[in-house]
Amino acid sequence: MITDRNRRRLAAPLALAALGMLAFALLFTAGGSAHGQQNLVSTNPADIAAGQQLFNAHCESCHGYQGRGGQTGAPALVSVGAAAADFYLTTGRMPLNNPANQALRHHPYFDETQIRQLDAYIAALPVITGTYVQGPSIPTVSPLCTTSTPNPKQPGCVTLSQGQQLFAINCAQCHQAAGSGGMLSKGNVVPSLHNANITQVAEAMRVGPKPMPVFGPNVVDQQQMSAIAQYVQYLHKPANPGGLGISHFGPVAEGFVAILVGGVLLLFAARMIGTRG
Repeated sequence: MITDRNRRRLAAPLALAALGMLAFALLFTAGGSAHGQQNLVSTNPADIAAGQQLFNAHCESCHGYQGRGGQTGAPALVSVGAAAADFYLTTGRMPLNNPANQALRHHPYFDETQIRQLDAYIAALPVITGTYVQGPSIPTVSPLCTTSTPNPKQPGCVTLSQGQQLFAINCAQCHQAAGSGGMLSKGNVVPSLHNANITQVAEAMRVGPKPMPVFGPNVVDQQQMSAIAQYVQYLHKPANPGGLGISHFGPVAEGFVAILVGGVLLLFAARMIGTRG
């Protein structure tokens, strides 16, 4: 029989174990990697319930009840995944006044806590609606290697040279070589990447915000996605070994400046030579 004295002795270890389990649960639901990036979406019922309230107040009018789609042309959100919700909310692309407009980057309407709650609700929609088809979750990005080439001592790391090659093949045609953005047909704007953080770059590849195509794992795998995301971060403040960066608009602007300055100098030199003849 357990006496009162034995109960008191057991109370402290049991309380400590309970606190440990609670801390583990909170860590698991909040998520996080060694590099400080969110890699798990909250499954806390309180976060999901709070996200539902925010969704009903700000999103349901366009995206429909439980994200099933509405009559305004806004897409259904049942199976888009937390990556889509997080990308559009953290970049301020949503809420959108008119679903027919292109969603462009703005200051986020919601704070970090509200975005986490909305992410949790969107991620839970497949279970809530019984569809059980889940979209991409918020991705994590592999770290940069400490050397310029892949380092065997850092399995899974990526290099800037890998990212540059992949960016040139998959991204530069629209986003421009320096990530400054541009224009497409029908008035579509290709946004600059200079304000995109590393998670948003990875999310954009997995989500494919229009007019950008989706780069799924079968097209760009985890290592390639990470290399591109790391290279885009480098483009925020790139080195200028060739001299003046000229706002990093790329070779077209640099060539224009070279022709303009060089042409003026050549004209001046020709006039000087001509007057002496």
